[in-house]
Amino acid sequence: MNPWKVLVVDDEEGIHGITRMIFRGYEFEQRPIELISAMSGAEARKLLSEHPDIALALLDVVMENDDEGLQLVEYIRNQLNNRDIRVILRTGHPGYAPESQVIVNYDINDYLSKAELSASRLLTSVVVALRSFRDIKNARLQATTPSLTASPDNQLLKAVTQQLNQQIQPILKQSQRLQQMDLNPVAQDLATSLHAQHQRLQNSIGILHLADQTAKSAPVRLIPLMDEILYTFLPQSRREGWLLDYRVDDALPAQINTDPVRIRQILISATELALLQANGADLKLSIEPSTQPGQLRLSVTLTDGQPVFSSSPWAQQLRNHLQLLCQQLQGELAEMDESGAIHCQIPLL
Repeated sequence: MNPWKVLVVDDEEGIHGITRMIFRGYEFEQRPIELISAMSGAEARKLLSEHPDIALALLDVVMENDDEGLQLVEYIRNQLNNRDIRVILRTGHPGYAPESQVIVNYDINDYLSKAELSASRLLTSVVVALRSFRDIKNARLQATTPSLTASPDNQLLKAVTQQLNQQIQPILKQSQRLQQMDLNPVAQDLATSLHAQHQRLQNSIGILHLADQTAKSAPVRLIPLMDEILYTFLPQSRREGWLLDYRVDDALPAQINTDPVRIRQILISATELALLQANGADLKLSIEPSTQPGQLRLSVTLTDGQPVFSSSPWAQQLRNHLQLLCQQLQGELAEMDESGAIHCQIPLL
């Protein structure tokens, strides 16, 4: 896959070496990071012209001049008229360009002091910037793509998904009945596995066609809900050897009012997306009060390991589905930093 191009502009060769060391072998959404080095502002201007697809520029402030980095920001934004590229300033001389003044007066996305900069902090800033660049490009692509709402293909997709949903409902009912019967342990395990697979299949079918229906509030018991999600993924976790755990914050009541269908879809889809990025690591689901009154925070996090961010069509479809579900509940979705955590904040209905 095409790499993410990151322009590093600094007149100290050591900075380029350290940056190369930090990003050696690192991938974001299964795409490598290609570092393009410039030792001066003049060289950076040339490289920006040669590589219009640069996603991120890491700029030193003081080079040929005390404000060469700031002049480069002006060049990128006003002369190249490039509003998509993300710009991070790195400086070893914060007195030449005070952070508060630079943030207000220049169109940059982050400001880092070399004296305080760690590998983890740089990685976090770069991942956040690349994710922002990706979202900008996706938004532009969607804005220029003709609507398919009324297209024959979209109508066919709608009809097929509706038919599949109708066909899977009786199968789900049968698997639920099987679980209630007095079966031997082997048969009971098979029935549980069958029901879990049906639940995930139903959720995947729902992702293919997103119905725009009004959210409906109803009582939802949190512990049984989380147990249901855990059992939905139990067959795969046993087969592949990873663990899925959950935590419900003690400050929450045992029962809340929300849309039971959508909150279940959010938890299943968020777990599906996290699995694509977990690379076999253990996962943890959590529900806790948000810092904002009257809101819940649903999270899926990796308990260990480094995520491998997926840019596959299915991963993107899951992200779109999660974003829409959160919006339908008047909430918001966020994939946070390089840890691969997924958070959805929703109000109680």
